[in-house]
Amino acid sequence: MDDSAPRHTTAAKGVPDSLRSVTVLADANESAEQALEDWSRGLEWVEWLFSSVRQRTTRLHFEAPATESLPKLRIAWSSFARTSLPEVLIPHLVKAWEASEKGHLSALIDADDALHHVLTEEQKKLSITAGHRLLKSTRGARYQGMLGHFRQACDSGTSTGHFLIIWAALGHFFQLSLTSVIAEYLRLEWSIGTRLLPNSPKLHHLSELTSRLMPKSVAELRMV
Repeated sequence: MDDSAPRHTTAAKGVPDSLRSVTVLADANESAEQALEDWSRGLEWVEWLFSSVRQRTTRLHFEAPATESLPKLRIAWSSFARTSLPEVLIPHLVKAWEASEKGHLSALIDADDALHHVLTEEQKKLSITAGHRLLKSTRGARYQGMLGHFRQACDSGTSTGHFLIIWAALGHFFQLSLTSVIAEYLRLEWSIGTRLLPNSPKLHHLSELTSRLMPKSVAELRMV
Protein backbone atom coordinates (compact mmCIF):
# COMPACT_ATOMS: atom_id res chain seq x y z
CA MET A 1 0.00 0.00 0.00
CA ASP A 2 1.27 3.49 -0.83
CA ASP A 3 1.19 5.30 2.49
CA SER A 4 1.47 8.67 0.79
CA ALA A 5 -1.79 8.24 -1.09
CA PRO A 6 -4.81 10.36 -0.08
CA ARG A 7 -6.97 8.54 2.44
CA HIS A 8 -10.31 9.93 1.24
CA THR A 9 -11.86 8.15 -1.71
CA THR A 10 -15.56 8.89 -1.41
CA ALA A 11 -15.79 12.60 -2.15
CA ALA A 12 -18.41 13.63 -4.66
CA LYS A 13 -17.04 14.13 -8.15
CA GLY A 14 -15.55 17.60 -8.51
CA VAL A 15 -15.92 18.43 -4.80
CA PRO A 16 -12.65 18.44 -2.83
CA ASP A 17 -12.75 16.93 0.65
CA SER A 18 -11.76 20.23 2.23
CA LEU A 19 -15.00 21.80 0.99
CA ARG A 20 -17.39 19.15 2.25
CA SER A 21 -19.75 20.18 5.03
CA VAL A 22 -21.06 18.21 7.96
CA THR A 23 -24.81 18.12 8.56
CA VAL A 24 -25.95 17.22 12.06
CA LEU A 25 -29.53 16.02 12.45
CA ALA A 26 -31.28 17.33 15.56
CA ASP A 27 -34.57 16.21 17.09
CA ALA A 28 -37.35 18.77 17.27
CA ASN A 29 -36.85 19.30 21.00
CA GLU A 30 -33.06 19.20 20.89
CA SER A 31 -30.74 22.20 21.02
CA ALA A 32 -27.80 22.61 18.65
CA GLU A 33 -25.40 21.91 21.50
CA GLN A 34 -27.23 18.71 22.47
CA ALA A 35 -27.30 17.54 18.85
CA LEU A 36 -23.59 18.17 18.42
CA GLU A 37 -22.86 16.35 21.65
CA ASP A 38 -24.85 13.33 20.49
CA TRP A 39 -23.08 13.41 17.14
CA SER A 40 -19.64 13.69 18.71
CA ARG A 41 -20.14 10.67 20.97
CA GLY A 42 -18.88 8.65 18.07
CA LEU A 43 -15.57 10.46 18.54
CA GLU A 44 -15.06 9.43 22.15
CA TRP A 45 -11.86 7.72 21.05
CA VAL A 46 -10.43 11.21 20.53
CA GLU A 47 -10.68 11.73 24.30
CA TRP A 48 -8.47 8.68 24.75
CA LEU A 49 -6.07 10.05 22.13
CA PHE A 50 -5.89 13.35 24.00
CA SER A 51 -5.64 11.74 27.45
CA SER A 52 -1.88 12.16 27.86
CA VAL A 53 -2.04 15.80 26.81
CA ARG A 54 -5.03 16.49 29.04
CA GLN A 55 -3.51 14.84 32.10
CA ARG A 56 0.06 16.11 31.79
CA THR A 57 -0.38 19.59 30.33
CA THR A 58 -1.03 22.57 32.57
CA ARG A 59 -2.60 24.43 29.65
CA LEU A 60 -2.43 24.76 25.89
CA HIS A 61 -3.32 28.16 24.46
CA PHE A 62 -6.30 29.07 26.65
CA GLU A 63 -5.02 30.69 29.83
CA ALA A 64 -7.78 30.07 32.33
CA PRO A 65 -7.94 32.47 35.29
CA ALA A 66 -6.95 31.12 38.69
CA THR A 67 -10.50 30.92 39.97
CA GLU A 68 -13.19 28.37 40.75
CA SER A 69 -15.84 30.75 39.48
CA LEU A 70 -17.42 29.36 36.35
CA PRO A 71 -18.87 32.76 35.27
CA LYS A 72 -15.41 34.36 35.42
CA LEU A 73 -13.93 31.48 33.50
CA ARG A 74 -16.59 31.75 30.81
CA ILE A 75 -15.75 35.46 30.44
CA ALA A 76 -12.09 34.56 29.88
CA TRP A 77 -13.12 31.88 27.38
CA SER A 78 -15.31 34.36 25.48
CA SER A 79 -12.33 36.67 25.11
CA PHE A 80 -10.18 33.77 23.92
CA ALA A 81 -12.88 32.79 21.41
CA ARG A 82 -13.11 36.34 20.04
CA THR A 83 -9.38 37.01 19.69
CA SER A 84 -6.80 34.22 19.87
CA LEU A 85 -8.90 31.54 18.19
CA PRO A 86 -10.00 33.36 15.02
CA GLU A 87 -7.00 35.66 14.69
CA VAL A 88 -4.10 33.29 15.40
CA LEU A 89 -4.79 29.66 16.27
CA ILE A 90 -7.54 28.39 13.99
CA PRO A 91 -6.09 29.89 10.76
CA HIS A 92 -2.88 27.93 11.36
CA LEU A 93 -4.85 24.78 12.20
CA VAL A 94 -6.83 25.14 8.99
CA LYS A 95 -3.69 25.66 6.89
CA ALA A 96 -2.16 22.53 8.42
CA TRP A 97 -5.28 20.46 7.79
CA GLU A 98 -5.49 21.64 4.19
CA ALA A 99 -1.79 20.85 3.66
CA SER A 100 -2.42 17.33 4.98
CA GLU A 101 -5.48 17.00 2.77
CA LYS A 102 -3.47 17.95 -0.32
CA GLY A 103 -0.46 15.85 0.67
CA HIS A 104 1.88 18.86 0.74
CA LEU A 105 4.55 18.16 3.34
CA SER A 106 6.36 21.43 2.66
CA ALA A 107 3.15 23.39 3.29
CA LEU A 108 2.61 21.49 6.54
CA ILE A 109 6.14 22.34 7.68
CA ASP A 110 5.57 25.97 6.65
CA ALA A 111 2.39 26.06 8.76
CA ASP A 112 4.34 24.74 11.73
CA ASP A 113 7.02 27.39 11.24
CA ALA A 114 4.45 30.17 10.83
CA LEU A 115 2.70 29.22 14.06
CA HIS A 116 6.04 29.08 15.87
CA HIS A 117 6.70 32.73 15.02
CA VAL A 118 3.43 34.07 16.45
CA LEU A 119 3.58 32.35 19.84
CA THR A 120 5.25 33.64 22.97
CA GLU A 121 8.19 31.69 24.38
CA GLU A 122 5.97 30.11 27.04
CA GLN A 123 3.32 29.22 24.47
CA LYS A 124 5.96 27.63 22.25
CA LYS A 125 7.19 25.41 25.07
CA LEU A 126 3.69 24.28 26.03
CA SER A 127 2.64 23.72 22.43
CA ILE A 128 5.73 21.73 21.47
CA THR A 129 5.55 19.55 24.58
CA ALA A 130 1.85 18.79 23.99
CA GLY A 131 2.46 18.19 20.29
CA HIS A 132 5.17 15.63 20.84
CA ARG A 133 3.08 13.82 23.45
CA LEU A 134 0.28 13.57 20.94
CA LEU A 135 2.63 12.41 18.23
CA LYS A 136 4.10 9.74 20.51
CA SER A 137 0.65 8.25 21.14
CA THR A 138 0.32 7.22 17.49
CA ARG A 139 3.88 6.13 16.75
CA GLY A 140 2.88 2.50 16.12
CA ALA A 141 0.06 3.21 13.65
CA ARG A 142 0.43 1.71 10.17
CA TYR A 143 0.33 3.47 6.80
CA GLN A 144 0.72 6.93 8.29
CA GLY A 145 1.09 8.82 5.01
CA MET A 146 1.52 12.54 5.56
CA LEU A 147 1.50 12.04 9.32
CA GLY A 148 4.46 9.70 9.02
CA HIS A 149 6.37 12.10 6.80
CA PHE A 150 5.70 14.96 9.21
CA ARG A 151 6.76 12.76 12.13
CA GLN A 152 10.09 12.22 10.37
CA ALA A 153 10.43 15.98 9.86
CA CYS A 154 9.86 16.55 13.58
CA ASP A 155 12.25 13.76 14.60
CA SER A 156 14.97 15.16 12.35
CA GLY A 157 14.50 18.73 13.53
CA THR A 158 13.27 19.92 10.13
CA SER A 159 9.99 20.94 11.77
CA THR A 160 9.24 21.96 15.35
CA GLY A 161 6.05 19.98 15.95
CA HIS A 162 3.46 22.29 17.49
CA PHE A 163 0.30 20.74 18.89
CA LEU A 164 -2.17 22.31 16.45
CA ILE A 165 -0.15 21.24 13.43
CA ILE A 166 0.26 17.69 14.67
CA TRP A 167 -3.42 17.48 15.57
CA ALA A 168 -4.37 18.66 12.07
CA ALA A 169 -2.19 15.96 10.51
CA LEU A 170 -3.54 13.36 12.93
CA GLY A 171 -7.12 14.42 12.29
CA HIS A 172 -6.66 13.97 8.58
CA PHE A 173 -4.93 10.63 9.11
CA PHE A 174 -7.98 9.42 11.05
CA GLN A 175 -10.25 10.79 8.30
CA LEU A 176 -11.88 13.45 10.46
CA SER A 177 -13.54 16.40 8.78
CA LEU A 178 -12.16 19.88 9.42
CA THR A 179 -15.32 20.54 11.45
CA SER A 180 -14.50 17.66 13.79
CA VAL A 181 -10.84 18.63 14.04
CA ILE A 182 -11.77 22.15 15.16
CA ALA A 183 -14.56 21.03 17.50
CA GLU A 184 -12.42 18.41 19.25
CA TYR A 185 -9.59 20.91 19.71
CA LEU A 186 -12.02 23.37 21.33
CA ARG A 187 -13.33 20.66 23.65
CA LEU A 188 -9.77 19.83 24.69
CA GLU A 189 -8.89 23.45 25.46
CA TRP A 190 -12.07 23.80 27.51
CA SER A 191 -11.58 20.54 29.40
CA ILE A 192 -8.02 21.49 30.38
CA GLY A 193 -9.05 25.00 31.38
CA THR A 194 -11.95 23.82 33.56
CA ARG A 195 -10.56 20.67 35.13
CA LEU A 196 -10.20 22.33 38.53
CA LEU A 197 -13.89 23.20 38.58
CA PRO A 198 -16.44 20.80 40.07
CA ASN A 199 -18.80 18.73 37.92
CA SER A 200 -16.85 19.13 34.65
CA PRO A 201 -18.90 22.01 33.16
CA LYS A 202 -19.78 21.61 29.48
CA LEU A 203 -18.69 24.00 26.78
CA HIS A 204 -21.77 25.94 25.72
CA HIS A 205 -22.42 26.88 22.09
CA LEU A 206 -19.78 24.52 20.74
CA SER A 207 -21.52 24.09 17.38
CA GLU A 208 -21.99 27.85 16.99
CA LEU A 209 -18.34 28.57 17.80
CA THR A 210 -17.11 25.79 15.53
CA SER A 211 -19.20 27.11 12.65
CA ARG A 212 -17.98 30.65 13.23
CA LEU A 213 -14.35 29.53 13.15
CA MET A 214 -14.66 27.57 9.92
CA PRO A 215 -13.01 29.32 6.95
CA LYS A 216 -15.37 31.09 4.55
CA SER A 217 -14.37 28.72 1.75
CA VAL A 218 -15.84 25.81 3.69
CA ALA A 219 -19.56 25.29 4.19
CA GLU A 220 -20.59 25.90 7.77
CA LEU A 221 -21.77 23.24 10.17
CA ARG A 222 -25.51 22.92 9.64
CA MET A 223 -28.05 21.98 12.27
CA VAL A 224 -31.28 20.63 10.70
